[in-house]
Amino acid sequence: MATLSDLEAQRATLIRRLTGLRKRVTTGDRTVEYDLGQAEKALGVIDREISAAKLANGTSRPVRSFVVTPRSGY
Repeated sequence: MATLSDLEAQRATLIRRLTGLRKRVTTGDRTVEYDLGQAEKALGVIDREISAAKLANGTSRPVRSFVVTPRSGY
């Protein structure tokens, strides 16, 4: 498994590349559309790996959430 600094460097590189991507490119009378979904999925994978590495190192705690609704009994 990669180190936390390696994963953060990969994430920074991927974000730089994502900002430079275009969804649609037109040249003359031809237009090509690209699916950016794979790049976004890769970013999600790296984010999960960073979270796992932080949990393993003890530098982060899992996020706990709760929902309060009007029907909670109050």
